[in-house]
Amino acid sequence: MAKTQRGGQVAKVARRVKGTAGRAVAKASRPVRKVQVTLGDLIAAAFDVAGETTAAVKLVSSRAMTEATGKQIVFVG
Repeated sequence: MAKTQRGGQVAKVARRVKGTAGRAVAKASRPVRKVQVTLGDLIAAAFDVAGETTAAVKLVSSRAMTEATGKQIVFVG
């Protein structure tokens, strides 16, 4: 709450929250649906997005993918 001062009196002014903020919080707090994906499906999707082999390898073995899957994927070859 913000406070404003008028002639020696302090009045509290409440800030109005937009309606979309409440929906965004509710959407963010929903439980995540777990889906089983095979390693082959994951590599195929990365290749579809990246378009070339080296970019797909970097995408699948990235730190973000490690955090998302909970496993570290390493390509040897």
